[in-house]
Amino acid sequence: MSSIALTTEPDSGRHDADSEVVAFPLERPRLKVRRRSAAASASPMILPYFLAGPENRLAAFIGRQEASLFEFGNPLLFIGPTGCGKTALALHVAIRYANQLGYTESNSVVHLPAIDFARQYADAVAADVLPSLREQIESAPVLVIDDLQTMTTKSSAQDELSLRIDARVESRRPTILTCRRLPTEVRGLRPSLVSRSIPGLTIPLSCPVSPTRSFVFRELAMQMNLDLDASMFGMLDEGIDKNSAVRNMYAVIKRIDLWCRMKDQKPTCEAVAEAIQAVSPSQDLSLAKITNTVARHFRLKARDLRSGSRKQHLVRARSLAMLLARRMTALSMNDIGEYFGGRDHTTVLHSIRKTETLLQDDADLRQAADELGEKLVSS
Repeated sequence: MSSIALTTEPDSGRHDADSEVVAFPLERPRLKVRRRSAAASASPMILPYFLAGPENRLAAFIGRQEASLFEFGNPLLFIGPTGCGKTALALHVAIRYANQLGYTESNSVVHLPAIDFARQYADAVAADVLPSLREQIESAPVLVIDDLQTMTTKSSAQDELSLRIDARVESRRPTILTCRRLPTEVRGLRPSLVSRSIPGLTIPLSCPVSPTRSFVFRELAMQMNLDLDASMFGMLDEGIDKNSAVRNMYAVIKRIDLWCRMKDQKPTCEAVAEAIQAVSPSQDLSLAKITNTVARHFRLKARDLRSGSRKQHLVRARSLAMLLARRMTALSMNDIGEYFGGRDHTTVLHSIRKTETLLQDDADLRQAADELGEKLVSS
């Protein structure tokens, strides 16, 4: 497979491995269409190749391997936030391995979002055709199960998937899994499924950071024939959240393209500013919603979080709510403090900084913060 090493310092004449962005073409299987299945139309690729900087060095190594990755372990597990490229890379690895085995059929790769597997399992049990589903899963040349975290409430389906993974490993059939976080950190995943997800090879991914972000913006603009100058790319880099997925970066470039078409003009700083504003996270997220969500997670009452109580479990939850409010809204610390019992901005700042420090070492609190952030974004 060909790959391109794109140095971030083209004029320096040197190759610094830590500053390179590597690009390699993505392969994609032809997936069999299934009614009622998200697998029927896997998300279209935004770019036909994967751009990986130092933040995704292992993922780039995995994606470019010619030898069988399953010699390192089975199943393969890709973990990372939404939009980091887990599914694209999983399907890429799956079709490459299927091709190595000599398969050319469209069904050589079976791709199922975990929630669809759970639905199919429930349907099979109800129709008394479970052996047929088991045969389909166990006999697939390569199986990809996407987003394990979506089946946390489906205990029976999790147990069934655990058994099917066991059978596939025993018969040396490759399985690829994806999850937003390590399965050990996902509340609601059964120990049986967790124990079968992590013995193989785990590949972490993250959303692009500098210098990869710069390459992604330039490649997306080139794809749409948009002639942006350095100042416009600088505005994009500063204006778009540093943890943005590629699809969000793509959205802002599409907005610029739409602006240019509507105005029949070339890109301007005004177009970039309007596009950034249009795709920026909504500030409609209220303090009440954040507080209620955090309170429900910790089985507390929202009014207790807004009270003056110094009970440790309330302080912990309240401080996390303040941190989420600061990160996910445009409200000032004075606004946040006023809502949480009339506290001043110094108290809010202290609570936020203390919580940020705790997140580095407290896995349970970090998991809670991740889960709450996902709920608030998706709700």
